[in-house]
Amino acid sequence: GHDRDAGTSVLLVRRHRYTRTVSYYRCFAPGPVTLARLVSLVCRRWRVEDDLQDAKEVCHLDKGQVTCWNSWHRSRVTALVAYAYLATAAALERTAQTSRNDPSEADLVPLSSHELLRLLRALVLPPPQRDRDHLLWWSTWRRRHQHRARLCHRRWHTYADTTP
Repeated sequence: GHDRDAGTSVLLVRRHRYTRTVSYYRCFAPGPVTLARLVSLVCRRWRVEDDLQDAKEVCHLDKGQVTCWNSWHRSRVTALVAYAYLATAAALERTAQTSRNDPSEADLVPLSSHELLRLLRALVLPPPQRDRDHLLWWSTWRRRHQHRARLCHRRWHTYADTTP
């Protein structure tokens, strides 16, 4: 087993300077460790948590409904591969930007996965169709779909009300 008596257990507390919210981190080390080392490790963890939150936002990992394990698994793996591509491309571009040392880029923040996704959508995907005929077709389709959904909803409630 794990002998907790042989190590050091520490509780780190951090208060956010703007929101004043408090975060707690319980740390354990097998031997003595400096406060600076613990803070360094916690900061790395925060960066990992920020990356996970970024992946959720960029690839919509926090959205969706699970109806079947296989389809959920496929969509999550595809989303994570896409995020890995975006994150790697952004990291490579940041490295290239640093090595270029271009004065015209001095006042730019590093390229993020969010910005890369915006660029890909704008440059690769065709612009959405916005002509009159398309808008009318889309409105008709959407209203027909809503009508069908409403009918199914009413049928279900009628059935549920009559079934003991």
